[in-house]
Amino acid sequence: MKKLFSVLLKVIKWILIVAVSLVLILLIVRFIGKTINKKTPDGGINEEMYVDVNGQKQWISIYGNNKDNPVMLYLHGGPGFSTSYADWAITRKLADDYTVVSWDQRDCAKTWINDPKGTEITPEVMREDLVVMVDFLLDYFDTDKITFLGMSWGTYYGCDYALTYPEKVECIINLSQCVDEKESVLAVKQYLLEQTENNPEDHKLAEEYDPLLFSDMSDEEQALFDSWINCPPEDCGAMLQNNPDLNALVEKTKKQTGIMMVLNEKYLPADETYKDSDVNLVAAVIFNPYYSLSDLYKITQYNADVDFNMQNQNLFFESFSLKDKKEYKVPIYVLQGTDDDLGGVAKNYIDSITAPDKDFRYIDGGHMSTMLKSEKLAEFVKEIARKQK
Repeated sequence: MKKLFSVLLKVIKWILIVAVSLVLILLIVRFIGKTINKKTPDGGINEEMYVDVNGQKQWISIYGNNKDNPVMLYLHGGPGFSTSYADWAITRKLADDYTVVSWDQRDCAKTWINDPKGTEITPEVMREDLVVMVDFLLDYFDTDKITFLGMSWGTYYGCDYALTYPEKVECIINLSQCVDEKESVLAVKQYLLEQTENNPEDHKLAEEYDPLLFSDMSDEEQALFDSWINCPPEDCGAMLQNNPDLNALVEKTKKQTGIMMVLNEKYLPADETYKDSDVNLVAAVIFNPYYSLSDLYKITQYNADVDFNMQNQNLFFESFSLKDKKEYKVPIYVLQGTDDDLGGVAKNYIDSITAPDKDFRYIDGGHMSTMLKSEKLAEFVKEIARKQK
């Protein structure tokens, strides 16, 4: 028995030694990689800082291979979903042509980690933040204009600003262009109706599908539904029994969710996965030059539903809708995934606008493909940079 116990102790000891050694090796490799990525290119720039923006210290990183290059502000998606823990490895591929500024918007990522405010997110707050950030960058780089690189929600954000302050914008480069939330979901329904024409059962489901269920809820209905969603599990049943209006709303929601699950699985293009990226995103996270291990841990605790305090998402997106805003005084260029424009909402919008110059191109893939296929993105941006020169 003693001999067996002694053997077990030796096995445990060697397991611990191997485990500690692997952790140390990983930390050393991370330190080396992070140190390399922190280097400043000859004649270029590699900085990070916090900027005072309307009462919150908001984080930016700045990277470029030539300080004389024009300045590009990357506007991430969401709102409320920065990917700065990994996207630096993608935006750096644009550094030959632009000095790229990546910004964690209000209560996002490193901004949230350093200075969580919990401010109610309204269109006015976000617009004011962008005004301050652009003015800061124009002053910091002593330039008259900047270029926007918008991703998803960021396409709304950049276009909205450029329509108001065209004199401060060189051009807009948009990835996964958004136009109007209602138009997009209605286009999906039309797509489903067309795809199900030869299947009567599924076509009936497509006809019953109501993509505007949530956006058309009254404030009272939304508040009632939210109260049920957020109630303690032991109280939810009683709430439904005591409130016929709530019960009808929940049943309607369950029905619509079931319809969408069936149709989505059969007819909508599958979302691309991060393994399709031409950048190793795991390595990008591990060797991120701007994130400490503590930062990486803290970002896993971020919950946009709680930490990004947007009270009325429908009204927020209505405020940024672009469908009736079609006269641009700056060039606009769009890269769109083929599976991310069902019904051609984005393509039709860009075709309908006036601008000094414009271009719209599809690449194979879905919503994130315009970022994940970074080589295609870099080629697109390089071509635009040549035009701007």
